[in-house]
Amino acid sequence: MNNGFEDLQRKWQKNKEELKNDPKSTTEMLSAIKAKKKSSVEFQYGNIIVLTITLFVISAFFYYVAPVKQVLSRIGVGMMIGGLLLRIIIEFISVTRSKKIDIVDNVLSTTENTISYYNFRKKIHGPITIIIIGLYSIGFFMITPEFSLYFTTWQMILIDGSYIIGAAIFIPIIRKSIKQEVKTLLEIIELRKKMVDENS
Repeated sequence: MNNGFEDLQRKWQKNKEELKNDPKSTTEMLSAIKAKKKSSVEFQYGNIIVLTITLFVISAFFYYVAPVKQVLSRIGVGMMIGGLLLRIIIEFISVTRSKKIDIVDNVLSTTENTISYYNFRKKIHGPITIIIIGLYSIGFFMITPEFSLYFTTWQMILIDGSYIIGAAIFIPIIRKSIKQEVKTLLEIIELRKKMVDENS
């Protein structure tokens, strides 16, 4: 990625004024970039909405329906809610960073910012997401000992099993959405590279 960007720098320096003439092909590519950027931001807002609703539902459940009393359970609830809250904050940071990328600004600078943003999102979808899911899952199972005082063994198997089944269903869906976002970001980078190539 770095060598490719160095090539972009060299090409851009050869004739960076030509983009200011706003040729038709450049306008079309800018429109495509705008559409893809909008799609990426909408994906992030969708994440924020879903995560916020989940956060409120879980918080209300443990406050009104099943207020846990044991320290281990409260730590578990804290880990679940904390993991969701952390991801919501990260998504807001992502939206803010995305909006700071001005697609009509210097194309070379914008490409560099997009590559930086792409690497940032890759980290979020990689190790950071794994850590958050891990914390949430550990927190969920930390509540099991206290719940086992109020539910039968079969009910506990059903509760814990439903979490595993839910994860097995939703994780592939989430992975597909993440891959689509990453693909969109890569397409934006490629379009910007193409703009530099065509105007150098």
